[in-house]
Amino acid sequence: MSKEEPELDELWREFQNANDDIQQKRNEVIEEINKNTILNEYPGKLSIMTALDELIACFSLGGQFKNYYRYGSYDSCERQREKFWFAVKHGSLVEGKDKPAEELNDKELNSRVKIQQFFKKRLLEDKAKGSSEDIWDARKKLQSYPFK
Repeated sequence: MSKEEPELDELWREFQNANDDIQQKRNEVIEEINKNTILNEYPGKLSIMTALDELIACFSLGGQFKNYYRYGSYDSCERQREKFWFAVKHGSLVEGKDKPAEELNDKELNSRVKIQQFFKKRLLEDKAKGSSEDIWDARKKLQSYPFK
């Protein structure tokens, strides 16, 4: 920057510091998730049909239009394809009730753990990308009439 515009230099430094603060907040959230969550807090079943529905919705005209409107580009649906192929390998054809862990055989138990790890990895990736939570803090107390 130039010596002639100290206000501009000050503003530029503030923007650079803001990026560091945002990245630090993201890292804290990721660390908190890693430290305080157990796998049982994540879904243990994954339906192939649901994953296929999400994939088709992404490739559809409406899904591509929504992505183009929000982000200015078309979506390759990589995330949905990854979920679909993971569901083919580890999921079930239909979504049913979760059985207690004691009633599962080794294959089902191994599959449940892999699915829970998949969802935990997805959550961590989403938090690392950033969101509005980087800037805004979530309310601790719900308002009774928020639109009043």
